[in-house]
Amino acid sequence: MKNAFLKKFIFPRMINEDGARREFILNILLAASILLIFLSVLLSIIAATLHFFTAAANQNNTMSLWIEIILLIFFISLYALSRMGFFRFSSYLLLSAFFLLAIYMGYVWGVDVNAGILLYVLVIVMAGILINTRFAFLMTFIIALTILSVSYLQQNNIIQANRYWRNESWTQTDTIMVAIIFFVIATVSWLSNREIEKSLARARRSEGELKLERDSLEIRVEERTAELKKAQMEQVSQLYRFAEFGKLSSGLFHDLMNLLTAASLNIQQIKDEHTQGIEETKSHFDKAAIAIKRMENFIIAIRRQMAKQKTETRFSLADGINSVMQILEYKAKRAKVKIIFLPGEDITLHGDPTKFSQMILNLIANAIDSYLDVNVSREKIIEIEALPKDGAVYLSVEDWGCGIAPEVMDKIFQPFFTTKGADMGTGIGLSLTKNVVERDFGGAIKCESEANNGSKFTVILPIKGK
Repeated sequence: MKNAFLKKFIFPRMINEDGARREFILNILLAASILLIFLSVLLSIIAATLHFFTAAANQNNTMSLWIEIILLIFFISLYALSRMGFFRFSSYLLLSAFFLLAIYMGYVWGVDVNAGILLYVLVIVMAGILINTRFAFLMTFIIALTILSVSYLQQNNIIQANRYWRNESWTQTDTIMVAIIFFVIATVSWLSNREIEKSLARARRSEGELKLERDSLEIRVEERTAELKKAQMEQVSQLYRFAEFGKLSSGLFHDLMNLLTAASLNIQQIKDEHTQGIEETKSHFDKAAIAIKRMENFIIAIRRQMAKQKTETRFSLADGINSVMQILEYKAKRAKVKIIFLPGEDITLHGDPTKFSQMILNLIANAIDSYLDVNVSREKIIEIEALPKDGAVYLSVEDWGCGIAPEVMDKIFQPFFTTKGADMGTGIGLSLTKNVVERDFGGAIKCESEANNGSKFTVILPIKGK
């Protein structure tokens, strides 16, 4: 009920926050003034009806009643203008009324009359609150000019002021009038500060909400960026697998052709030497079967490297490394590099075997490349070792090739950074390896290297069951 009343009669209709604040203050002042004047008119009517005053007093009371009625109509008109959307025009009329009243009091009783000076102060304060600060300064200039003009006219006896009040003590009426003006000034200031504080509170609340929204947006942007980076890395990883397969294809097909030739020769020999004994025939069949099995393993290893789907399962670390060594066998032979694998005990890991093979392939292929275009007097060796320790496996791939310069050690895991020529490397391998180790297996990778004296990559993978 209360909110409905305030919304209908007091609350501003302007959308602009600053204008709405001024309209609200004006509506409060006009509503309070209408209520006070109405009560004064009501009391005057009651007093006249009861013949409380003498005849002479009745005449004065009738005059006062008509003045009060005129004031009531004036304030109701201002209120109606404000509610119709002309609150600035209503504010100007209200300020003009107080200003003219102050001029009248200064003209009749002298520019130094207390009530007139306080009315000037009230006009300046209300001008700043209801209109704006610039208008308040303008009113201050006009008031100062008015006081100077009236004072000059009175000092030169051009107009005569009734200064009887100087020789008389303050009456109760004078005290009440000054107190009312003080109260109005305080009320206007309080309303203004109240509305400003509410605006500041809303601004702080909006700022807090904006900050939360900004932080939320930053989080969403970071998450979306991470998702895009992940998708891009997956695409780059797939392209990288195809590129690596293209590089290795000549060696793979060479080894496959050797195995196919061996199987074909053994079968042909069985056919040609049909008179041979059963044991010799069985031996040729066994050799052909071994060659075909090796071809099958080659194809499975290649398919794993080319596969895109992700499958998590338990797999043998040694089997994964051996399959990669088969794929890189021809590349190692061409580079005259010997790969030594020291598996130790059989270790079972849980994860994506394809990702694991991709990681090992990158490390071994880089180790082979480290011997290219490098004069090494000793034997070219790559040593792979896997040792279980504290619930994890420490898998190392070590070579004694060209090594890595100290100034680029902190960049080797960055995407597209490579120390190889443009025709040999893309700078993706170690970056993908690091992603596989950390993201897919929850492990860590580190590198120790000395220029012209080789490198050692150590991968730490947790051993976990499922």
